[in-house]
Amino acid sequence: MDIITSPQNQWVSEARKLHQKKHRDAQGLFLAEGLRLVEEAVKKDRVEQVFFHESIASTERGMALLKSLSAKTQNIVQVSSRVLDAIAETETPQGIVAVVRQAAMTLENFSPRGQGPLVVLDSLQDPGNLGTILRTLWAAGGEGLLCLAGTADPYNSKAVRASMGALFNIPIMTGLQWPEVRQWCLQKGYMTVAGSLCNAIDYRQVPWQDKTMLCIGNEGRGFLEIPEEELQYKAKIPLASEAESLNAAVAAGILLYEAVRNRPVML
Repeated sequence: MDIITSPQNQWVSEARKLHQKKHRDAQGLFLAEGLRLVEEAVKKDRVEQVFFHESIASTERGMALLKSLSAKTQNIVQVSSRVLDAIAETETPQGIVAVVRQAAMTLENFSPRGQGPLVVLDSLQDPGNLGTILRTLWAAGGEGLLCLAGTADPYNSKAVRASMGALFNIPIMTGLQWPEVRQWCLQKGYMTVAGSLCNAIDYRQVPWQDKTMLCIGNEGRGFLEIPEEELQYKAKIPLASEAESLNAAVAAGILLYEAVRNRPVML
């Protein structure tokens, strides 16, 4: 097998374009770095191309992954460490980066079972927060992430890494408008609950139900697209002393687990 040693190689150049959102959107692709993320991509049969360094073959796990990949695609390319570093956005990509298909999903073809919460993000800006919320949503048995226009890109490399594979297991919708989401909630019988500190009740007093849509706003400015008067409940997490607020992802985690706390079967 020939080894690509130049960052100017055409395949490498095309993969590097996926560092930019406009190219990810145009091609419906993104990059997954490291063993765990590529393993999840293989399970979901979404791998388009793979770049690997010889170091990955030094472990049983790495060899097993290469074997799984060879059964799924012929687009497996060995590269030098310099080339892998040029494609990857982390300092330690673990010897492998994959070009992966996004999973297109719209509200029209989204059919959750109604047995776990959903999350809608309104203008959340930090991709690390987005990925962490997605990871927690997956762990809590949630069934979907809805991103309003203006929210960080869930396929940003930081969000992908923070999700720890959750983006391969939770339906994700992007570029949505609040009126269409609100109408969908009304039609499907979902209760809307917003994490908020203003005119809100203690989160433990909310009558949580399986069909709950948890709304999380911008880290510093709150809700920008969602009129708060259109939400059924606003839930606050009590804070001690002079603390102003919680990190958005931490607050979402607390509220998600409260939403599922009284379910008959927990993890």
